[in-house]
Amino acid sequence: MKQARILIADDEQATCKYIDKQLKMEASINVSVDFAYDRDAAIARLDENPPYDLILVDLWMPDAQGILDREAGLKVLKRSKQQSPVPQAVVITANSSSETALEASGLGIHDYISKPINYSRLIEVVKEVLSQRSEELPGSDDSIAPADDFEIIGKSPVMIEVMTTVGRVARSEADVLLYGESGTGKDFVARAIHKHSPRREGPFEVVNCSAIPAELIEAELFGIGRRVATSVDQRPGKFQQAHGGTILLDEIGDLSLEMQPKLLRVLDYKEIQGVGVRVQRVDVRIIAATNRDLGAAVAEGKFRSDLYYRLKPIIALPPLREREGDIGLLAWHFLHKYSHALEQQGPIGFDDAVLAAFEGYHWPGNVRELEKAIEYAVLTCAGQQISTRDLTPEIFDGSAKSVPGPFSQEAAGGNANVDSHAAAFRGLLDFATIKEASQGFERIFLTHKLKQNRWNIQATAEQIGIRRQSLHRKINELGLQREEPRKF
Repeated sequence: MKQARILIADDEQATCKYIDKQLKMEASINVSVDFAYDRDAAIARLDENPPYDLILVDLWMPDAQGILDREAGLKVLKRSKQQSPVPQAVVITANSSSETALEASGLGIHDYISKPINYSRLIEVVKEVLSQRSEELPGSDDSIAPADDFEIIGKSPVMIEVMTTVGRVARSEADVLLYGESGTGKDFVARAIHKHSPRREGPFEVVNCSAIPAELIEAELFGIGRRVATSVDQRPGKFQQAHGGTILLDEIGDLSLEMQPKLLRVLDYKEIQGVGVRVQRVDVRIIAATNRDLGAAVAEGKFRSDLYYRLKPIIALPPLREREGDIGLLAWHFLHKYSHALEQQGPIGFDDAVLAAFEGYHWPGNVRELEKAIEYAVLTCAGQQISTRDLTPEIFDGSAKSVPGPFSQEAAGGNANVDSHAAAFRGLLDFATIKEASQGFERIFLTHKLKQNRWNIQATAEQIGIRRQSLHRKINELGLQREEPRKF
């Protein structure tokens, strides 16, 4: 695997070192990292070293004398454009104005990461950049992100249903909304839809709507015209880049109310208007993804109802805890993947206790959390079998803890909590209408059943005799939320 070169330019030395540490923990990332803690040092690094594959740069940095320069990042980006080949750039910043943000956009940066840094998101962006560089640069044979990294794996009935729906939807030209908790694989499903669609030969562009500053989102999506801001040249937006293909708008629920009607126009008329640019038509299929309940957001006035209904059909991705039989299948897949990535003999199996721990854990981070757990275990395992000592503590410890019902002595911690539940039932008599009392009982009843089944929606629905979709609707209507286990 070819080693890539990264420059991190940020005056916060601790942040630089922590990014470096996170990169080195990733078995699939092979990089050497240089640091620059001020503007002049960053420019010197660019001038004195062979071209970098990627630079991570803060917008505001001091110069060599320690004087803050609010255009330091822009100056570093402009100097990087003189390199051959030109490195990709990611802006990491807690400070920006609309002027500097537009200038940065005009310089063709790959992505934005806001502070405080979401390191999982940063690692994903780095992998994406290095994968593209591996494909683009001559003489490069290795790929950071092989095609089978985007394979959907599962044999559970709920996942078979999802894959069947994906197959039907992919053959159409319909825009699609993907809904699911974080880590359920919405990006994988989006790629699968594109791969099996008539647009498979076209581009596939990804936009994280929550990661781009509000003042930049319009320019990023729809492009920017000449001389809109100082030193900014005309630059196409993601929709132009996706022409003839598919665009994934991730975290669509975080799109501002000001931008939503502009996106609605794209959906209805396939027309866009960038910053300082005339209206133009685009041929793009839109896949939107969210982990938010957009129906509830519509009710709260945070999301436009016309955009919500225009984005349907919805494909709902189940959380890992509802995918019966898939946890072990995925565990073996990730074991093979990361053992192979080490390019040396790694663990070849699991202790029975590990697989039992996996089945018992509730996986709040879903498939992404399972993948990271396996990657960590492969790196720390000294033998041929992954054991419980190779797991992070919350997985094994948390799996052994039962989730008691609200009326049990264990959950109650004594008679006090039992009395509180009795009081809750008595409180039903105080409601003014039978509708309010019925909803109060449903809330108590469903909370009890969901806890009994570890919040497994499918199992709970079967136990109480309703459809899974109906139970999801009841949970949303009643505002029920899972309580995460306390950590001591």
